[in-house]
Amino acid sequence: MELEYSNAKVEKAFTDWRYLQKIVGLQLTKAIKKRKDQLESFQNIYEFMGSGIDNPHPLNGDLYGHISWSITGNLRIIFDLNLAKNEIYNLEIPKRERICIKGVVDYHGGKNEWIIS
Repeated sequence: MELEYSNAKVEKAFTDWRYLQKIVGLQLTKAIKKRKDQLESFQNIYEFMGSGIDNPHPLNGDLYGHISWSITGNLRIIFDLNLAKNEIYNLEIPKRERICIKGVVDYHGGKNEWIIS
């Protein structure tokens, strides 16, 4: 699958591992790199979502139109599907071969604490 990034800071974090390590440390850098490598191995969103690897799932509320994927117990990579608030997930989405990485967040406990955004 082809990856896009929501902004230059997110792109730098997901492509420059030394930079990322300075931000989040070695252990989390390894986990994020593993997720990126896994994501690139899928051909499209359908394969990715169907894999079930660490629970990729669509989000609701403020993050409607996004997909969350577990990195650690609380941290998630967020992917933007570019859906409008009133647009529903449709049959075309699984066929997409490009996905936009929005960042890494801890959204548990009623907060959105962005680690990378």
